[in-house]
Amino acid sequence: MRLARVTFALLAGLTPAAAQSSKPGIAPAWDVQATLKQLISQVEQYKGVVDKLKIQEWIQKGAPDAYLRQQQVVRTEVGYLDLVSGRLSAQPEKLSLALDALFRLQSLEMLTASLSEGAARYQDRAVADQLSVLLNQNSNTRTQLRQYVLDLSVNKEKEYDIVEREAQRCQATLNRPVTPAPAPARTVKSSSKQGKK
Repeated sequence: MRLARVTFALLAGLTPAAAQSSKPGIAPAWDVQATLKQLISQVEQYKGVVDKLKIQEWIQKGAPDAYLRQQQVVRTEVGYLDLVSGRLSAQPEKLSLALDALFRLQSLEMLTASLSEGAARYQDRAVADQLSVLLNQNSNTRTQLRQYVLDLSVNKEKEYDIVEREAQRCQATLNRPVTPAPAPARTVKSSSKQGKK
């Protein structure tokens, strides 16, 4: 009976689901991938609405040229966020990718909020409302990504602490003075020839 339980535990540990599961406190890889897929879908919608903005007409109405640059940056950031999210989906344990995705998303949202204000003032309240709705819909996804980055960074800190303690322990072991083993006592053999003279 015990052998059966041990065998089952070993087999369960080798399943693909177990290989895909994450460490305690961190969302599993499939949850992160689903969040990223949803994020990309929402971000593509940003781009679609931002493409409808008639920034040149805004400028003719007295809007600052900065809106044109913001529109270009949003288009570019959507592409970069798509790329980073794809890489993060393939390597969900990579903190640098998670941070990159979060920072790009925050930048994208900040620029989109600015463009929404510009659209309300210089174009059409309906377009501004579309952008505002997208920002609100994205709130849950942004929160999930932010929490994942936080959990991942806490986990990486714990891993670093463990590695640091182990390195210190190994260094202490290596620096410990080695006491040489005492040499075996030499026995002097007496020569029988010396006594016969």
